[in-house]
Amino acid sequence: MPNIKSAEKRVSVSSAKKLQNKMVASQMHTAIKKFNAAIAENNVELAEKLMSEAASKIDNAASKKVIHKNNANRKKSQIARALHQLKSGVIVVKADAKTLKQAEQKAAAQRKAEEKAAAIAAWKEDKAKRDAEKLAKKDPKAAKKASKEKKPAKAKTEVAAPEAETAPKKKASKKAKAEDAE
Repeated sequence: MPNIKSAEKRVSVSSAKKLQNKMVASQMHTAIKKFNAAIAENNVELAEKLMSEAASKIDNAASKKVIHKNNANRKKSQIARALHQLKSGVIVVKADAKTLKQAEQKAAAQRKAEEKAAAIAAWKEDKAKRDAEKLAKKDPKAAKKASKEKKPAKAKTEVAAPEAETAPKKKASKKAKAEDAE
């Protein structure tokens, strides 16, 4: 902590200047990110509009000595090159580390959800098989009856046939039953 009055003033002035510089730099970075987003979307019109805004923010930061003038020129050159490449058809996707990390996290979460759904489906199938086996061991007649009841229900939901086609099938099944009875 400063003891002298002028040193105290220097601390307060420098902290105020730091906040102003941070604001200018933040505006510059935001303008560049918006421009890069337009480039990633292949939106030429929006990119052209945002390029002038980004260049203005970069020049503003350089004039206030937040960044060096050579750094400002390099940044303007980069965005101009990106716009030119977009117009000429070269696909360039510029993404920062944060965006890439978020994309990786989304992909990992989606893979995990798919694996979980597959595991649950496999578990349900296994459980159905075990239940069927238990039922078959306890009462074989009831197991056959339950399996016969389930099969026609699945066939009805899977195939919706017109009535004209179902009529001959019914006749054929009646004939088969008559032959079995004899």
